[in-house]
Amino acid sequence: MKRYLLFIPVLLAGLTIRAQPKSPALVVGIVVDQMRNDYIYRYWNRFGKGGFKRLVSQGYYFRNAHYNYVPTYTGPGHSSIYTGATPRTHGIIANEWYVRGSATLQYCVSDTLVKTVGAENKSGKMSPRNQLSSTIGDEIKMSSNQKAKVFGVSLKDRSAILPAGHAANAAFWFDDESGNFVSSTWYLNELPQWLKDFNAKQLPEQYLKQGWSPLYPLSSYTTSIADDNDYEAVPSKKEKPVFPYDYKTFIEKKSWGIIKSTPFGNTIVKEMAEECILKEALGKDEITDLFSVSFSSTDYVAHSYGPRSVETEDIYLRLDHDIEEFLRFLDKEIGKDNYIVFLTADHGGADVPHHLTDNKIPAGYLRDYKLQKQLRAYCAQTFGDSAIIANVSNEQVYLNESRAEATGKNKMQLSEKIAEYLTSIPGIAEAYPSSLMKWMSYSERDLSALVQKGYNHKLSGDVCFIYQPAWMDFSAKGTTHGSAYNYDTHVPVIFYGTGIKKGESLDFITITQIAPTISELLKINQPNGCIAQPLKIRSK
Repeated sequence: MKRYLLFIPVLLAGLTIRAQPKSPALVVGIVVDQMRNDYIYRYWNRFGKGGFKRLVSQGYYFRNAHYNYVPTYTGPGHSSIYTGATPRTHGIIANEWYVRGSATLQYCVSDTLVKTVGAENKSGKMSPRNQLSSTIGDEIKMSSNQKAKVFGVSLKDRSAILPAGHAANAAFWFDDESGNFVSSTWYLNELPQWLKDFNAKQLPEQYLKQGWSPLYPLSSYTTSIADDNDYEAVPSKKEKPVFPYDYKTFIEKKSWGIIKSTPFGNTIVKEMAEECILKEALGKDEITDLFSVSFSSTDYVAHSYGPRSVETEDIYLRLDHDIEEFLRFLDKEIGKDNYIVFLTADHGGADVPHHLTDNKIPAGYLRDYKLQKQLRAYCAQTFGDSAIIANVSNEQVYLNESRAEATGKNKMQLSEKIAEYLTSIPGIAEAYPSSLMKWMSYSERDLSALVQKGYNHKLSGDVCFIYQPAWMDFSAKGTTHGSAYNYDTHVPVIFYGTGIKKGESLDFITITQIAPTISELLKINQPNGCIAQPLKIRSK
């Protein structure tokens, strides 16, 4: 009998060991700005073995991942990835939004209560204050009693700040004026010495001196349209948007912001990421750290040249090299089986409407400022006051409450009439008064549900609307994003590293499932606004 009793604790100990898979030393979140999922397929044969292909072939790839709300912009995208919530909950309803009663716009991370660290300007007056729910990073900090390290890096302030979260050690972003990476007093009062040394290298100038030429012979870019076409925006100081690109004028004027619109912006961020991980000793102890990095240059390039351009293809081929080098760095510094990487995008991107119509595919343009004029004319004719319309932005209409009351109709009645009128305008598919967003319940994958999940009752407008497919508020050259359609919602989601099984899935998943998945892998609280289901990706 005693032999059996002695055996039981041994057996239980063995079960305990098997029930506790290894925790990674470091979790790295990679967001590629404006990366459509189809880029994986389109450029597959041109990618090397160590970048995107390594993540896809050795990790777990969700091929049918989508954003489950609108608008699909950078700010809400980064917030939703790291909070597991939608704008309805986390409050980042757009990159900027109209503030009722003040006739002003609120930038998603602007904060007048903090100061710039690392430059003598306002570029650092930013913080995550407007993000209303916690992030993965916040929960990692709380679960470790503040011992874990959390950092965020990007060219864009919002892409560094919102993922890093409220309790992060620091977030760093690029300042166009100085050409340096900066931060804010939300996080620290002085840049660390390693970052001062990094800024002193003056990498923007070094890279811009190289100019931008295609990585391979131009004739090999067969998945893209001709370099010289009518669908691309003309860069400043250049007659045509064609290779090669020379940046001498920008260097002379110290216009360092141009680096964002080149592949070198991504390369500098990669080098900055490596320096931060190395000098802050991330992943070097028994406590799991988090590092978020967002590559923004892909977005700037796609906005100017569109998703079918040679420039877009070239920047992804170069980014593939950067990711390969970054993974090698992690292998060396953290250990091959000691970290987790997830890669996704903050949104996709639309084809250039003029390119679509030239190929007999329906598309069009509807500018917000013109729509606002139409709505004011309608209100003047129908209700006797054009000033009822206070603002039109982010596919939302805000009413002037005092002027609305003066008509003798309540806001609900006015909103319903304006929504009805909106649907008569070419290019608009549907419109919803705010009452429907508050009280109706829509099926999960209905377009109306996407609007509702992006609608915040305190911040959003009185009427919401959706463009028809391939319609947009943008100039005639280049492209944008923000819609409820799959070219904007469909993005890659890839998990790779410690304990992650290899494979792929065509199951429909949402971007908000990333945060609870990482939380469950680390056995910590999910972010407090998260209601999504974790994904099953752990190896047995």
